[in-house]
Amino acid sequence: MTDRHIFNDHTTLVVRSLRGLVAGHPYLNLIPSLKVVYRADHDSSKVSLLCGGGSGHEPGTVGFVGKGLLSASVAGDVFASPSAKQVSGGMKVVPSDKGTILIITNYTGDNLHFGLARLMAQSAGMKNVELVVVGDDVSVPKTRGKLVGRRCLAGITLAVCKILGAGAEADMGFEELVTLGRSTSTNTASICAALDHCHVPGRTGDWQIPEGRVEIGLGLHNETGVFNIPQPSAEEFITKLLDLLLNQDDPERSYVKFKDGDELVLLVNNQGGMSALEMGAVADETLTQLESRGIVPKRIFTGPFMGSMNMPGVSLSLLNLTNIAEECSFTSTAHLLELIDAPHNTPGWPATQNMYPVPANLASRKRADQFIEVEKEEKLVHTGGPKLIVDAKAFREAMKVASDDTIALEPDLTRWDTIVGDGDCGETCAQGAQATLGALKAGLGEDGDLVNLFRELTDIIDDACGGTLGAIFSIFLAGFTTSLIDSVSADPSLKATPAFFGETALRALEALKQRTAARVGHRTVMDSLIPFAESLASTGDLKQAAAAARKGGEATKDMTAKLGRATYVGDRADRDMPPDPGAMALVAVVEGLAKVLG
Repeated sequence: MTDRHIFNDHTTLVVRSLRGLVAGHPYLNLIPSLKVVYRADHDSSKVSLLCGGGSGHEPGTVGFVGKGLLSASVAGDVFASPSAKQVSGGMKVVPSDKGTILIITNYTGDNLHFGLARLMAQSAGMKNVELVVVGDDVSVPKTRGKLVGRRCLAGITLAVCKILGAGAEADMGFEELVTLGRSTSTNTASICAALDHCHVPGRTGDWQIPEGRVEIGLGLHNETGVFNIPQPSAEEFITKLLDLLLNQDDPERSYVKFKDGDELVLLVNNQGGMSALEMGAVADETLTQLESRGIVPKRIFTGPFMGSMNMPGVSLSLLNLTNIAEECSFTSTAHLLELIDAPHNTPGWPATQNMYPVPANLASRKRADQFIEVEKEEKLVHTGGPKLIVDAKAFREAMKVASDDTIALEPDLTRWDTIVGDGDCGETCAQGAQATLGALKAGLGEDGDLVNLFRELTDIIDDACGGTLGAIFSIFLAGFTTSLIDSVSADPSLKATPAFFGETALRALEALKQRTAARVGHRTVMDSLIPFAESLASTGDLKQAAAAARKGGEATKDMTAKLGRATYVGDRADRDMPPDPGAMALVAVVEGLAKVLG
């Protein structure tokens, strides 16, 4: 693994990369503040397709925006999902008379943020907004991943973005495209393998795969592989990958049914750090072995599609066109091949990118004309409504202590997350804490109104924290705020006791449980959050509740993950499992609050 980069700050790298991308493609626009790339020639008479997720996977998915593929792509920070606010902003610049499809990778943060954006759009009156969640990884056994489902790998680019993009360009209907997208995802199988992990500029952590070994079953976000084995020969390496994709006798991994005579498409994806020379050889060996199994793909695509920064690795994807045609009565394998072959003008998809000429009015634009800033929405000032007045000085001090303690824990959170996740938990939590400190300095909570404090805190965390944990905290805070409003509206004279806060937290948990299946015992933040809320409601003692949160968080060290990215790591014998970093981040917050308010 190389940790040398030209740009060593990933927090500024994403926007600069997007600016560079649109510079060479005059039909694209960029909203820098939202990190949204979209078609300057968007056609609102056709179904809009939005995709997105963490950065670091380029060209996916920002490189697939253009005529014949995506209407827009929303980029988060490296390996961190974009916020619901970003997604909503992307939806607004590519409106559709027919409907909008949000194509998302099956990672918890993307599910939560894109799902929240969909709910926000529907509540605002938008019709025909649907999610197509893509999961194509076969490495995680069904029994281990039954709650989270399959992860998304490079199959999203071929299996959904290209086919649905061509279908939308051909003016297919909204419902047909949704059905086609879901069937295509279901019938795609992918597996990733690497010689080493990647390195994110500005992050630290020991991500190396030992010399002489390889990992199979990695995710897109630098997660540890499901298998760590001695490096086999090139032929044995490809055999292992194809066995995981095609073995119908493996009840744990036969996610996609394959039978003799099926029409298939092969995608050989560069994870970011392989030379084009070796990629050609990987494709050749894969095709040789497929032919020995009686399989001759109808189409073959080789190159960078959905990578992991500079990871020296590959992924193989097989798309079963026959299964899709059987499930979707309105299409056929011939029609699906036409969609795959259809012209486009995107920067990231091969072969046909020049078949649509750039319109003269777009080709002549200056570079600066491509950077489009949307009008900044004015912050809503809530002058009316119910209020719950508390000791402003104490609450502000408690929030400061909790924020400082979270920032101090960042190195441990990062170290733990490099083992069980993608290494960004510490940074995400520190960003949220720093944003909270900034808001306190600007006067957050000075009026003592707890309702408004939590309303503003929800927006602060949603803006500052990417990834799954940021979404979990944002949804919980939104539920907490709603519960506060309901309680104070029903009884304006109620007192802000610890027990009341516990009951409010329990109601907020119910709202959160509608968006995630995580519960106690699943090795997530819920292992500390649920005991905290239950203890606070039953005892009215903040310090006792914080102790319950710590007990739950530390207990995650001995748990087998059922949800979250630690699910994909499994029970690896070659490393000691730390506590869940999200759970311990919550512990830092509530213990900080208890130091002042307990």
